[in-house]
Amino acid sequence: MKSFDRISSLHMMVGALQAILAYGLFQSAELEVWPATHAAAYIPLFMLMVALPLAFYCASEAAAVRRWLLSLGLGLLASLVGLHQGLTAGVSLWQPEGYLGGWSPGRVGDYLQPALIFALLVFLVAPAVALVRGRPQPGDYQRWIDALHHNALVLLQAGLVLGLFWGLLYSAAGLFKLVGLELLHQLIDQKWFSIPLVTLVFSHAVSVAVRTHGVADFLTGRARQLCGWLYPLAALLAVGFVLSWGVQGLAGLFESGHAANLLLWFVTLNLLLINLASRGGAEQGEQAAWMRWVMVAGKLALLPMMAVAGYALWLRLEQYGLTPERIWALLVWLVLSVMALGAGMDALSSARGGTPNRLLPVSNVAAALVAVLGIVLLLGGPLDPRRLSVDSQLNRLETNRLSEDAFINFLRSKGDGYGLTVLTELTRTDTSGDEQAQLLALLARKALAGRREDTATLLEQVKALPRFPSGSALPPGLAQALGRESGVLSCDSQRLDVPNACLIWALPGFFGEQTAYVVLRRDGDGDMPFGRIWLSDTDGSWSTWGDLGRIQDASGCPAEHRPAALFDAIVQNRVEFAAKPQPDLMVNGLRIPTNLWRNATCP
Repeated sequence: MKSFDRISSLHMMVGALQAILAYGLFQSAELEVWPATHAAAYIPLFMLMVALPLAFYCASEAAAVRRWLLSLGLGLLASLVGLHQGLTAGVSLWQPEGYLGGWSPGRVGDYLQPALIFALLVFLVAPAVALVRGRPQPGDYQRWIDALHHNALVLLQAGLVLGLFWGLLYSAAGLFKLVGLELLHQLIDQKWFSIPLVTLVFSHAVSVAVRTHGVADFLTGRARQLCGWLYPLAALLAVGFVLSWGVQGLAGLFESGHAANLLLWFVTLNLLLINLASRGGAEQGEQAAWMRWVMVAGKLALLPMMAVAGYALWLRLEQYGLTPERIWALLVWLVLSVMALGAGMDALSSARGGTPNRLLPVSNVAAALVAVLGIVLLLGGPLDPRRLSVDSQLNRLETNRLSEDAFINFLRSKGDGYGLTVLTELTRTDTSGDEQAQLLALLARKALAGRREDTATLLEQVKALPRFPSGSALPPGLAQALGRESGVLSCDSQRLDVPNACLIWALPGFFGEQTAYVVLRRDGDGDMPFGRIWLSDTDGSWSTWGDLGRIQDASGCPAEHRPAALFDAIVQNRVEFAAKPQPDLMVNGLRIPTNLWRNATCP
């Protein structure tokens, strides 16, 4: 009984810690306070929130102190990986109007995908480290495989219990609502109630499942029997598919565009069935002659399938270069190739009379090491898929295998922080005499125009804009006010004859004795911040007080709106100021502007 209470209390403690982290992250995201405003803080905490409890649940074979140390160690590793992901996370280039932050927890993929991938590493590593007792022993592999099966079933049982629990709560809430009692329904909708409850119920379900080894052992035995029955069918299908290539060829497979994905999934299922049926090769019992040859053929069929999948991946890389998804697919292909090679060697050994499945443990351990090492390198930074992809696409651009539009779109959608760095560099590159560089700079500015950059970058861009009349100085506070307008990033501050050239125009004595300022873009319109009249308020802060109206001819008729004409006139100092030829009307302190077309014939 004491052991029962101790296990339950440990799991509830872990669940409570996860609840605190989960609700804290949710609340900070709702209120847009730290750490939700900083990816380098939010993502590490999120990955810690996922990895530490999972490591604790998967290390149930270890003693309490060792279990905590292992969980904290993997949690620290997850946080370090999350720190790298946060420091290199991009900023959305499609921000909603009024968005003021540089990064938002709304970019779920920035932290959910790394957390799920790292969870696979925790699932593989935690039971292995928990079972280590000094030097490796012959039975350690079998215990590790059994622990993997047991942990998978424990987590599945806990997930099932959690689903049933919430199904019960929602059903009860619906019933109470029918009789006019909405308290339970309102309580479920409260995040301070539902988020902690999810983690606590899941942790308690894990503790119950861990203590009932009989259920997991029974399910493991049934799974082995079912997989042992299904694998011959999978082997025959694999052999039949490979033989069909001699009749149908491979052209249709490659033309589908997703041959590698389908092949990798099918090989994964075959290897999973082999390992579940044989406990990862730990069970090497006698088999009927027909079953032995079916397994031999099925295992050997995996090798040409992996070869074709690798060739299909290579074709996609040759045609379209590296992307983060393809780099992860390469890791999957490498892990599965190690396992398929082990299965193929085992098949040859079995065909020569050796014991079936005796080589699977070696290939499984090797594949697990490759997977763990690959995840650390890809998520941790040395082989960051986003950086490698940006370099690959840049190389394709330089060799004329990628258009400028496609390159900018890739940087904007998949490059994250690395892509944003390249986009920013393109806007500041000297483009004199280089048409491609000019086009890239223009496209990069347009890509950056729809996002919110950090204040320092925008302020630097504002201060670099040319000012007219020449020599005009920006008053205190105006640069900071204009620095809050992300549209400035689309400006070219080096040239005045390109469509996206911008300038700051000072209008002395425009409003009483005050000098007004206008930001103009050569091909722009009146969208913020262009074409708006900026004046200082009584407290010294700057804001927009008006804008430049429609152009009229000498007779007062509306003329064609040509922003470039006004822009060039300002640069050439050909702008004059004229008073209105007729007075406006004042009615109870309200101004009614007048406009006369007496001698004009306006269309």
